[in-house]
Formats: sequence, structure tokens, C-alpha cells
Amino acid sequence: MGYLLIHPFAMLAYILGPQHPHKPWDFSLWGLQARLSFSVDMLAMGLAFAVMGGVAGFFLGAWSLQKERLALARVESERRLAALATLQELMVTLAHHIRNANVVIGGFSARLEKRLTDSELSRQLRMIQEASQEIEAVIAALESLTEIDRTRYASAWETKMIDLKKRLEARREKDEAVRESP
Repeated sequence: MGYLLIHPFAMLAYILGPQHPHKPWDFSLWGLQARLSFSVDMLAMGLAFAVMGGVAGFFLGAWSLQKERLALARVESERRLAALATLQELMVTLAHHIRNANVVIGGFSARLEKRLTDSELSRQLRMIQEASQEIEAVIAALESLTEIDRTRYASAWETKMIDLKKRLEARREKDEAVRESP
């Protein structure tokens, strides 16, 4: 492009400059300069313009491509941040509603257990309380999650879930240690 556009224009601008006594509207001069710019005598200068145009085009293209990549990366980053913020809001909302229901379930089962004399019903109420504590442990583990480990969900091929097994076992051990201590 430099050879085809810039080189003839540069030659015309030079010949129409103040050092030459030609009139700018002499179109025959323009045609002459266009023919001269593509002559064999001007091949070296034309080649220099072609190389300069190619180098400039390469760097302009590389700069444009880098700018586009950065823009796409910024959009992707913003999209991920928005998804993360939505996920955090969802977690807070679910934790709130599940905890409210869980407090009712655990609280009423504890109150009923104190009133019952039937050992089978007391055992079933303790199972409800343990399940309630497990739900609370899952919520706490999800809220304190900083690193996500994934596992397959119920031997499904593609479905994955967050692996909380280690966190829940640690929480269960801690709860048992608190219950056993005087």
C-alpha cells in the first residue's frame, strides 16, 4: 500500500512544493508524476516505501490485535466478576432461608425430644437434629469456601458438584470434640 499510494503522493507533493514553479492545477503534471513514480528508476524508492508501509502495517495490525485481545479479556473478566457477585448473592439468600427453616426444624425437634419418654421417637428426633446440624455444617462450609474442589455427582458422567467432604468431616470432628469436653 505504501508503494501504491504514499510513494506517488509523496512525489506529487514534492513537485508541487514551493521550490518548483509549476501550477498545482496542471493535471498533465500529475499524470507525469504518477507514471514516473512507477518507473524502473524509482524502483528503489518504491521498494523503500513498500517496506515502510509493510512494517507500519504489521505494527499497526499487531497493536490493533493486542488491543482487541485486551478488550475481550476485560469483557470476560467483567462477566466472570458479575457471575461471581451473583453467585455470592445467591449463596447468601439460600443460606438465610435454609438456616431459618433449619433453626425451626432443629429447635422444635430438641423441644419435642425433651418432652418424650418413648426411646424410639427420641432416637428419631436425635436423627433429625443431627441432619439439621449437617445442613448447618454444609452452609458454613460453603460460606467459608475459598478454594473449590470438584467431584462427580452420584457417579454421573458430566455432572459435577463441589467437594465438601473434608470440610464436613473436620467440622463434625470439631463438633464432637466440643460435645465431649466438659
